[in-house]
Amino acid sequence: MKNNTTTVQKIAKYIRQEITYSNFKSGQHIKESDIAKKFNVSRVPVREAFRILQSEGYLEVIPHRGSFVQKLTRDNIIEIGIVYKLLAPVVLDKAIPRYKDTTYCKADVILHKISICDDFNQAGYLLWDFAKLIYSPSRLKFMISLFDEIYSHNIRALNEIFEIKQHHTYDLRPHRKFLDLCKKNKKEEAIEVWCDHIEKIKNMMLNSH
Repeated sequence: MKNNTTTVQKIAKYIRQEITYSNFKSGQHIKESDIAKKFNVSRVPVREAFRILQSEGYLEVIPHRGSFVQKLTRDNIIEIGIVYKLLAPVVLDKAIPRYKDTTYCKADVILHKISICDDFNQAGYLLWDFAKLIYSPSRLKFMISLFDEIYSHNIRALNEIFEIKQHHTYDLRPHRKFLDLCKKNKKEEAIEVWCDHIEKIKNMMLNSH
């Protein structure tokens, strides 16, 4: 049973990443047989992985037709934005006072990697590394687990935008300003800067839909 569970998780992780990276496009038909062949397994764990991904909003199952990559709608983006903007101030309020010199050093390293990265897929995950770094000191594990899901969909949406525009740079000024304000013990201003950044990202994604 454990091996089967592990296989299901591996399949779900693979498909989730392929969708996030935009290697599997919105509306694309994902066949159980193709995935089963790739992992050299029966369709049983594939079907279970598909159910998980359907519940997470990555796949849409259409009766008698199959499973397709779920399109991100304006409603999806608005909902994600609302949840994120509500939770982020709460998490940051707990996290910022616990930042250490190592937090800022690690943040600078991540931002430098993003600034020289020419693969936006990879940059997307580096952005999540940055977010986890600034949120983790809060020790609010459940809220951070929700951010995991939010960021996966955000990265996916941003990948689609940047692919369409054939533009692979990312504005890191809000990140640097946020860190600078944190270093100056201006927590409320830092949170406000970050929330403004979240709102701008949401609007950018909405404008593309």
